[in-house]
Amino acid sequence: MHTIVFITILLLSLLMFGTIFKLTRWLHPVEILLLFLFTSYICQNMFYTTSSSYDRLSVTTEHLPFWTVRMQFGIVFAVALMWVVGIQRSSASRFIKISVIFLWMTGGILIEKGFLLVGILTSKGPSWYPSVDYFFEMTVILGTILFMESLPKWLRKDGLV
Repeated sequence: MHTIVFITILLLSLLMFGTIFKLTRWLHPVEILLLFLFTSYICQNMFYTTSSSYDRLSVTTEHLPFWTVRMQFGIVFAVALMWVVGIQRSSASRFIKISVIFLWMTGGILIEKGFLLVGILTSKGPSWYPSVDYFFEMTVILGTILFMESLPKWLRKDGLV
């Protein structure tokens, strides 16, 4: 089962990478690069923060689950978050913008639950509280939106855009 999930996440990662260039409608290529580095870092740290500070979620010790989780949090979530940010910059309605944010957060919870069910993630404690993950995901989204709002000013100041 781990092999199937790994291949699925690998294909999804490649597919997501292929969509990055469509973000040029809303973001400058330099912004896309910096935003990817930022979102990848912050999404991976979100997982490590929620899994390492107390008995909660952890990755099994096998290689495929290890790389599956890294691809999921480092690429799939990061690129999906870039799309959330791109839509925030678009002329979409406020309802669409808020819906996309909640879709990203709910998707993260469902992926973690799926990883728990197939044994890629394990829970050391008696239970898993998705509300903790929602809190961290809201923090990630707010931090990313603030970063995205500040980034064009910094790039213009340095003459990069």
